[in-house]
Amino acid sequence: MTFALSGAQIAAFSVAALCTLVLPVALLILLGALKKIRLAPLALGFVSFFVSQMVLRLPLLQLLTASGALNAFAAHTVLYAVVVGGLSAGLFEESARLGGAAILKNNRTWKDMVSFGLGHGLCEVMTVTGMAYLNYLLLAAALANPGGPLGALLAGLDSAALAQLAAQLAAIGPGLVALALLERVSAVLFHLFATSLVFTAVIRRRPGWYLAAIAAHTLFNSVAVLLAGAGMVVTELALLALGLCGGGYVLAAKRKWPA
Repeated sequence: MTFALSGAQIAAFSVAALCTLVLPVALLILLGALKKIRLAPLALGFVSFFVSQMVLRLPLLQLLTASGALNAFAAHTVLYAVVVGGLSAGLFEESARLGGAAILKNNRTWKDMVSFGLGHGLCEVMTVTGMAYLNYLLLAAALANPGGPLGALLAGLDSAALAQLAAQLAAIGPGLVALALLERVSAVLFHLFATSLVFTAVIRRRPGWYLAAIAAHTLFNSVAVLLAGAGMVVTELALLALGLCGGGYVLAAKRKWPA
């Protein structure tokens, strides 16, 4: 039995994978060739996201969830989103940025800050969103041809489970994919903004900027739940507005970046 997705969905998944895996690399190569970014801060930005999220925060949350330690929060959707989805992300990621800024003693110019922020933000785009859409494509190919070379991805699934998986993928229409890509743009702009706050905290030795970055991160990550009743389009537009405001702040900060 096969479960083929529509051509529009396959095309949407393909475009999303291209935009979140290939395009970020091409953008960084271009910016590097134009000498708009620097390699050391960029690489450290990548490491800061990967370690703070993929190595530390997400495995810790999985462990706490499995142990039942988060059950009290899980019973309250808004509280869970703010504390677990927002505050925990802010603490881990902004602390990683703080450590990165501390390491970059001789690389704290505005260009260095932007390089670090892009590394952090694009690492999230590639490792979370990009790999997700690549996985969707592989699963779609396996569902369309279970006996093919990708059929091993479906090992152990009966007909009911395969039908459920196909339905889940079919529910991710082109419109949802477009909104997800828009959210990644908003997130990268926010990462640049948060990076500027944390770098300012280190340069000026004022921890209030670091705390402001945590608070902003908590708010940004909680918007989806706080605006749940308004619909996905309104939520994504609100995130984009926040991201554009953050991006505008970063550009304005260039003129008076701390020496």
